[in-house]
Amino acid sequence: MYKQSRYNIIVPYNSNEVLIYNSLRNSVCLLSTEELSILRELLKDTDQFFKLYPALFHQMKEDGYIVDVNFDELEYIKFQNKIQVFGNTALHITINPTLDCNLSCWYCSTEYAKAKHKGYMSQETVEAVRKHIKLQIERNKISALHLDWFGGEPLMYFNEVIKPIASFAKELCIENNIPFTQHATTNSVLMNSSMMIEMNKLGFTSFQIPIDGNEQHHNSIKYTKGGQGTFFTVVKNLNELPIYIPNIHITLRINYDRKTLFGISDIVPMLSKQAKQHITVDFQKVWQVKCTEAICKQLSLIKKSFYENGLDSEYWAYRPHMFHRCYSDKLRQYAINYDGRIFKCTAQDYGDDKSIGKLNADGTLSLKEQLISKLFSTEAFENDRCLNCNKLPICMGPCIIRNFEFRKQGAAIPCIMENSQFPFESFVKELAWKRGIIKNYID
Repeated sequence: MYKQSRYNIIVPYNSNEVLIYNSLRNSVCLLSTEELSILRELLKDTDQFFKLYPALFHQMKEDGYIVDVNFDELEYIKFQNKIQVFGNTALHITINPTLDCNLSCWYCSTEYAKAKHKGYMSQETVEAVRKHIKLQIERNKISALHLDWFGGEPLMYFNEVIKPIASFAKELCIENNIPFTQHATTNSVLMNSSMMIEMNKLGFTSFQIPIDGNEQHHNSIKYTKGGQGTFFTVVKNLNELPIYIPNIHITLRINYDRKTLFGISDIVPMLSKQAKQHITVDFQKVWQVKCTEAICKQLSLIKKSFYENGLDSEYWAYRPHMFHRCYSDKLRQYAINYDGRIFKCTAQDYGDDKSIGKLNADGTLSLKEQLISKLFSTEAFENDRCLNCNKLPICMGPCIIRNFEFRKQGAAIPCIMENSQFPFESFVKELAWKRGIIKNYID
């Protein structure tokens, strides 16, 4: 026996047609309103549905719109979440070589958190990080290692911090037959061809690089201490990275305010065909700005235009098949700050109250187990609102940090999608458009 999935969602497309989206399977199909009425009746008696239209029944079952009557989809989601959070034995370490930066962007979250300083990771801490990696590989038998360089601008101390840690980690992973990857979130201004060649040798596989609009707008935000704009340097590096690191993936982050998206199309012809094949665009609203309806409409137009010109894009609110909100939700992920303090997340301030422990000179960690226990005691979606939401599989609630903060305050858990600048309906329509199901997704 079978039943209708609890994660089927109807999205109006036009006056005569609708899209049906299944958030657990990320499936989408187009039906006329008349077909929808017939389908609703058929779903009331799945046995009769199967007898009358066996081919359609099997297709809808294949796409997840119909499930076995004994299949508890919510329990499946909870199980998949536990696998992602606790079952993954790969280790993800974010490392902040410094919290300083060579640029002065007005919206910098580190600046707002008053976490600036003058300095970088000491050689004693570098050695402690190396010892820690050795312990994780040889004693704790991790299945893979991913180093994630963050800051501040991490490339300010490429030779002093990144190279000695990365080269040591790569060699150790090779000796122990452990997969090793590296990522850097960087403004890329300090990059050059020789650094890219070294990064390729060190095992860098991905980067997140921001661009803040066309030349004029970007240079009004991202400029050196001497006032020099960085737009053309960023574009040059985006084009050169795939040449020196052939298997690279680049997340091109577009931090947008009220002006950024108007004129951003100027960058498209500046990117080489080769570069576009390695780039995924990530649109992120600057957190200090509230966007208007016009900005939301422009975002849809730009996403469509970029896709038609070889640049696919993602949006943070909708994450099919992930079964967790953020990489920091995983137990085996943490950030080592330049001063040796350990944090669960880099998208917050670096106060001692946010620290979950410290790195010791021998490479071991002294962790605040009581705080960590509170962080992981409740999953972010374990509230009536999330558990009863048919969009749960692509959302999974707020991240572990936000969930903890709201629980600590006794406040209601906020809905992630209510703060999304790209509406859920637009997400479904865009998905259907990319799959060739509909001809247009923008009204």
